[in-house]
Amino acid sequence: MDIVTHNIAKFCSLPSSYIVGVTAAIGFVNYYFMFAVKAPRIHCKEGEFKNFIRKNVPIINEKYWPTMWCFEARFQSVLASLIRSFVVPPAPYTREIFTLKDGGEVALDWLEPIKRSVDMYDATILFLPGLTGDSKCEYVRATSLAVQKSGFRIVVFNYRGIGGIELKTPRTYSANNIDDLTEIVGHIKSKYPDTILGGIGVSMGGLLLGSFLSSNVQYVHKYFSAAMLISVPWNLIATTQNIEKPFLNRFLCSYLAKCLCNLVENSSNMLSS
Repeated sequence: MDIVTHNIAKFCSLPSSYIVGVTAAIGFVNYYFMFAVKAPRIHCKEGEFKNFIRKNVPIINEKYWPTMWCFEARFQSVLASLIRSFVVPPAPYTREIFTLKDGGEVALDWLEPIKRSVDMYDATILFLPGLTGDSKCEYVRATSLAVQKSGFRIVVFNYRGIGGIELKTPRTYSANNIDDLTEIVGHIKSKYPDTILGGIGVSMGGLLLGSFLSSNVQYVHKYFSAAMLISVPWNLIATTQNIEKPFLNRFLCSYLAKCLCNLVENSSNMLSS
């Protein structure tokens, strides 16, 4: 007991800055191990698909150890975006301008695989970016180059008025309307009828892709063989309320709002008509 008392007294005699630093470091480490390090949560109804995940994705039973010096999800997103913007090279897309049934135009940016083995099947990945994203965004470029390197074809869907394409009709895009996406999917399958079609949707792109997967079009034609939805806001009302909270969330909200305002300003002549 005397040893403990002596050590406590000795610690308290240290400079206050040292005490604060050590205390903060201990608190940080405890917080990291108690709240940051944890196994992923799986939200899936009991059945064949959940059994498939348990059997084929054993990593879901392991704890996720985020980078200790940047474990907060939003900071990870910002930091990753900054790093990718410097290290990810431009993607050598081939652009196709597609005219929609109502006269609107969208851009499809294609990237063919670098090499494909003789016995490898033909697959095409359709990428749907987030709210204001296009094929030049760093996360889209990084994914496109990775898919190309894996031996698959990828095509990025740039929405109306996005990716350097002017609006041809007084209509932009919507997170809950899959009309344009339906036309694009049909175009891809007509261009490559034997290809296996997969989809990747990020944020709003995930909303669009998810809506399509649950539509009668997918049910009847079975266009997509596989899909991945990333960072999808499942509850839009709760998402809207959350993103308006201070401080970092509100900053992200302001950035997205500014991008949308720029889109409207750049297309003001067409929208005003």
